Amino acid sequence: MADLFESYESDLQLALQEAKTKLSQISSADPEQRKASLKAIENATDEALEVLDQMNIEVQNLPSNQRSSFNSKIRQYKNQVEQSKSQLKRLLDDQDRNELFGSRYTDGDEELGGDDLRGSQRKQLLSNNASLERSSERLRDSQRVALETETIGGNILDDLRAQREQISYSRNTLSNADNYVDKSIQTLKSMSRRITANKFISYAIIAVLILLIFLVLASKFW
Repeated sequence: MADLFESYESDLQLALQEAKTKLSQISSADPEQRKASLKAIENATDEALEVLDQMNIEVQNLPSNQRSSFNSKIRQYKNQVEQSKSQLKRLLDDQDRNELFGSRYTDGDEELGGDDLRGSQRKQLLSNNASLERSSERLRDSQRVALETETIGGNILDDLRAQREQISYSRNTLSNADNYVDKSIQTLKSMSRRITANKFISYAIIAVLILLIFLVLASKFW
């Protein structure tokens, strides 16, 4: 159990380090690199959250007196992940503002009437597209996690089915053993009754022999 927790902890640290590295590099990145870095940070943060969930599941399987130290570590890592998520949200908001109000779109006096309306609609469309893209990515990630969870659940069900069959087989074996024990007990009781009956028969034969001896002796003296 401890080895598995340490494995998850190592994966979590790698994901957090990846997010921190990308966060430190994003200020000097060009627009394309910035988008790639934001995506990498989002993926690393999501991975860290998944690992945290796995760590929580493993800790729940521990005895209650061993959970406190592991729960303390999980809380510390959770705070770090929340900080990365907060910085990521701020960077995504800045990215959206830059796309909406960049240098290509100005609200100067030369843009009037229909141009203002088209510019506003274009900005709104870009904002909606950005939000939709992020939502789609989160949906794909959620589907991937759901599929992985379904696979794990299927494996667990297979294990439980195998264990149930094994328990049923053991129960049948015990039932057969009980039948054999009952038959053995009945056989021993029957043998005990026969031994008792044979013992009484032997006593009766001895008594008859003794009586015959007395009768023979008595006939000689009469």
